[in-house]
Amino acid sequence: MRIDEISGWLGEHGASAGPVSLSAGFDAYLCTLPWAGSGIDWGQLPHRSLALAGVSDDAAVEWARRTPMAAHDHVLLIDSAAEPGVVCGFEDAVRDFELLSNRPELYMCGVDLVDGEVRPAFDHFIERRFFMTLNARI
Repeated sequence: MRIDEISGWLGEHGASAGPVSLSAGFDAYLCTLPWAGSGIDWGQLPHRSLALAGVSDDAAVEWARRTPMAAHDHVLLIDSAAEPGVVCGFEDAVRDFELLSNRPELYMCGVDLVDGEVRPAFDHFIERRFFMTLNARI
């Protein structure tokens, strides 16, 4: 993620940069799933999708609340296995993911904060594909 470019957003939202090891762990999990081309092969997984064209932030949040990721108050967003991700609130992640990454693919998963430690739930995730669609594993 562009941590230096979004540092103001991080401060305003009580968010933080996650360690690269967390991004790498999430990416390693994603690599265990079926892939086709440059993304997950959603035909092989139970999922729900949301086309983003004309969708308001509120509608995206409502859609995301019906996914397993919503079981978590916080989210890890990554767009690279080799860079820090962002740990932030669930609603902030869904409302502002377009501000946080200018790459076409973005992945976010639920996390729990326990005694200041980030505990990810990698299998509770959403993929943004080509800036156009959100896909959530259900």
